Amino acid sequence: MSKRKSLTIEEKANIIWRLQEGESNTMLSKEFGVSHSTISTVWANKEKIRRCFEEESFLVKKVRRTQHTDLDKALLQWFKQHREKNVPINGPILLTKAREFSAMLNKDFQPDPSWVQRFRNRHNIVFAKMSGESADVPAGVKDHWLGNVWPKIREGYVDEEIFNCDETGLFYKLTPDKTFKFLGEKCSGGKHSKDRVTVLVAANLTGSVKKKLVVIGKSKNSRCFKNVKNLPVQYEHNIRSWMTSQLFEKLLREWDGELRRENKKILLLVDNCPAHPHVASLKCIKLVFLPANTTSVLQPMDQGVIKALKVNFRKLLVLKMIDNIEKNIEHNVHLLQAIVMVSKAWDIVDCDTIRNCFRHGGFLSSDNSESNSTSKIWRIGQKILIYLPKWG
Repeated sequence: MSKRKSLTIEEKANIIWRLQEGESNTMLSKEFGVSHSTISTVWANKEKIRRCFEEESFLVKKVRRTQHTDLDKALLQWFKQHREKNVPINGPILLTKAREFSAMLNKDFQPDPSWVQRFRNRHNIVFAKMSGESADVPAGVKDHWLGNVWPKIREGYVDEEIFNCDETGLFYKLTPDKTFKFLGEKCSGGKHSKDRVTVLVAANLTGSVKKKLVVIGKSKNSRCFKNVKNLPVQYEHNIRSWMTSQLFEKLLREWDGELRRENKKILLLVDNCPAHPHVASLKCIKLVFLPANTTSVLQPMDQGVIKALKVNFRKLLVLKMIDNIEKNIEHNVHLLQAIVMVSKAWDIVDCDTIRNCFRHGGFLSSDNSESNSTSKIWRIGQKILIYLPKWG
C-alpha cells in the first residue's frame, strides 16, 4: 500500500489556479502524485484554501483549529506586535504570556507547552537564531537618506563611477564548521585557528570594476614571501593586521593618483568608522560617508559581496585540504597561499552579485525587465503565487 501524500496550502492553491486555467484533473493528479478525488476535494474547498493562503499559512499541510480562538488571537496579536519591535521571544516567554491571557479572559484553561507548540504550528512560527545588526538602524533613516540626500550626492556621476569599499577580517586557516555526515556518525573538528588578516574589498555599482584586494597582515616580510616578486593583491602590514586611519588615507591618495593619471573621477561610499577619516585635497575621489548605524542595511559590500568572497575562499580552502590529504601532505595554509586563494575567490565574484548587492542596499532600482514572461502569476490578496511551467 502506497504512503498517503499530504499537500501543502501552497500546492493546493497552485492546483486551484491551474484548474481555473483549464488544466485537467487527470494531469494534475499524475503530477502531484495524488488521486482524482483529492484534486476534486481541493477544488471543493477552494474558498477555505484561499483564505489560508491570504493568512500566510501556505506551508501548512493541514488547517489546524483551536477551541480557544479568543486566546489564540490575543496571543498571536501580542506576538506580532513584539516581533515587529525585534523583541526576542522564546518558548517559556510565549507560554507565560499565554497563561496571562488565559487568566485575563477568565478561562478555565491552563495552556501547557504542548498547546504552545500547536499554536506555533498553526501560525508557522519557528525558532531561529537572531543575527545581524539591522535592528539597530533608526527607523526611517535609510529611506530618508536614499530618497532625499543620495540623489543630490550622486549628481554628475554615472553608475560605473560609484564605488563602495569595506574591510573584513579573514581567518584564513579556519575551515567550515558544518558538514554532511552519516546518521549516527560522530561529528568533530580540529582546533580553530586564530591566524587572521584584514581584507579591503572595493567595487563599483555595476560590478564592472573590482579593485585589487588590499590584504593587511602582521608580518612585513613573511618567510613565505621569499623570492616572490609580485603578489595578486596589495599587501600592507601593521602589528594588529587592522585597517588604520593612516593606512586608509595612504590607500585613498594612491587610488586618487591612479585616477588622476587616467583622467577619471569616482564617488566612493564608506562607513563612518574611526579607521575612515576625512581625507582632504582629493582631486578625483568624492568621499561620501554613510549615515551612522546604517552599515548593515545600506553598505553594498555588507549586503552579500563580502559573504560571497568568503564562501568562495572557504571552498578553495577545503579543496586544497582534500588535495593535500590525497597527496599525503600535511595540511597547513601559510600567508602566501591564503593571499593567492582570496584573490582567486575575488575573481569568482561576478558582476551580477555585486550589482544585486547595490540594489539590495537601495542604490539601484529593481529591473522589471528581468521578470520571466513565461511564468504565470496568481494573485490572492497581497500574496503572489508564481507557477513556472515545466521545461521539456
